[in-house]
Amino acid sequence: MTVVVLGAGRGIGWEIARQLVADGRETRAVTRSGGVPEGAADVRADLLDRTATIEAVRGASVVHLAANVPYPSWADTLPTLYDNAVAAAEAAGAKLVLADNLYSYGPVSGPLTEDTPERPAGPKEKLRSTLGKRLREAAVPVVLGRSSDYYGPHGIGSLVGELVVKPLALGKQAMWFGPLDVPHTFAYLGDTAHAQIVLGDDEHADGRVWHTPAARTVTVREFIALAGRVLDNRRKPLRLPKATVALAALFDRRLRGMGELDHQWTRPWVVDHSAFERTFGSLPATPHEEAVARTAEWYRTRP
Repeated sequence: MTVVVLGAGRGIGWEIARQLVADGRETRAVTRSGGVPEGAADVRADLLDRTATIEAVRGASVVHLAANVPYPSWADTLPTLYDNAVAAAEAAGAKLVLADNLYSYGPVSGPLTEDTPERPAGPKEKLRSTLGKRLREAAVPVVLGRSSDYYGPHGIGSLVGELVVKPLALGKQAMWFGPLDVPHTFAYLGDTAHAQIVLGDDEHADGRVWHTPAARTVTVREFIALAGRVLDNRRKPLRLPKATVALAALFDRRLRGMGELDHQWTRPWVVDHSAFERTFGSLPATPHEEAVARTAEWYRTRP
């Protein structure tokens, strides 16, 4: 049984493919330019090309959709990318699992559960909500695995990785762009990938949204202090003014459009994953201390 990972060149897709290979499973890693984990079949395809996507997925039993694009390209490319993934899964008769985020809920009060109503406010939130609903109309089983902000090896684009773990690992000062004393659920990339694989393998997951497990929720200040202790770097974090983020977005496309997501950083952002554990059993989350150490080692040794 072949498992296909769309977007296996980085981030969550890379880690899903790596874990599948480590489990001895036949894994097809699909990217546009390579860089897939060793042991996976390296397949090149443009996921905006429906014919190429269908061919890349041919013969699959499970398809993990983990491909993403920078914020400014979402409106132009994500609908096509998602529609092509659905068409490919349907052609193969394969189950489709989306590595999703939490944007669809919009601003919330209280912990996020799978029953939290989707009330998206901004354009990106509305787009993610619309696309998620469209996926669930497919003629094959579809699962949405939603995770909070993650960090970890190969977590390119991870804000907590780039602003906290990386600078602390390199002897520099951690930075943040929101209040430090609000609780925020941070997930470890390896745990998130493991959960996505569980959702792909278990038919009890089909047709639903699930929140993937993460280690204990702490405040941003507590997370930075914890990382500092692990990495023996106790420098005081730098609180970035909001204007700094807006200015940085002029030079870094990944930051453009973050303004509509301010509520995720200025309010408590606590993710409840108890439904996952009730259904699939305990998936022990990697403690932050261990996860930070692994992530820091990756930052220190990457080219």
